[in-house]
Amino acid sequence: MENGKSKQKIYNQVVEKIREGIARGDFPQGSPLPPERQLIDMMKVSRSSLREGFRILEMVGLIESIPGKGRFVRTSRNEGKSASGLPLQDVAILELVEARLVLEAAIVAEAVKHASPSDLTRIRRILTKTGKDVESLEHRARCDYDFHLVLAESTHNFIFVNIVKMTFNLIMATHERIYTLLDDREVFLREHEDIYDSIVVRDIPEATRLMTAHVQRVYRTLQRGIALEGLRSEGEP
Repeated sequence: MENGKSKQKIYNQVVEKIREGIARGDFPQGSPLPPERQLIDMMKVSRSSLREGFRILEMVGLIESIPGKGRFVRTSRNEGKSASGLPLQDVAILELVEARLVLEAAIVAEAVKHASPSDLTRIRRILTKTGKDVESLEHRARCDYDFHLVLAESTHNFIFVNIVKMTFNLIMATHERIYTLLDDREVFLREHEDIYDSIVVRDIPEATRLMTAHVQRVYRTLQRGIALEGLRSEGEP
């Protein structure tokens, strides 16, 4: 019987094997995944571990469940267009950041209106903590999450809080990929500090401008990193 820790490792293995299969083209976009029983036999895992792996894959935008039909590799909206050709995982990452362009600007505007002195203190503490180890990928990912979550909490609107938790759960599920591509270190910290300063002085237009510029910069950096990886892989013998 799987204990909690071993089960987590097993469902992570499920995620990686199916992710790799999608990347290799074993499971093309729009194609059905093999039946559960077949995957259980192939991977030597329990049904519960397999289904937990499916849950993670759905969460990060790689597969989708269609009632009455089964689970399928997700078809991206760019599939079949000349601009496509990106791995599905990278398409999902870019779609997530596109959504954040809309959400984060609205959240920071509400934070400017409603942040209390204790909220501002919490944001300041996160910025101080962030600066202690910007070289660590894991540290940057966690501090990025904490910063945007506290901004959402500063709105005192539970819907915004839940939205940020959901989006960053997706980010944290693939954080190694995302933060390796970003590799921005001091840049994101400086942008966070500027956003904080605009909240302190209650400047809504400046806060929304800075947040929009911040997320746009993240999007462009991810696009560029993904494109460069594609060029390198094409150049490999």
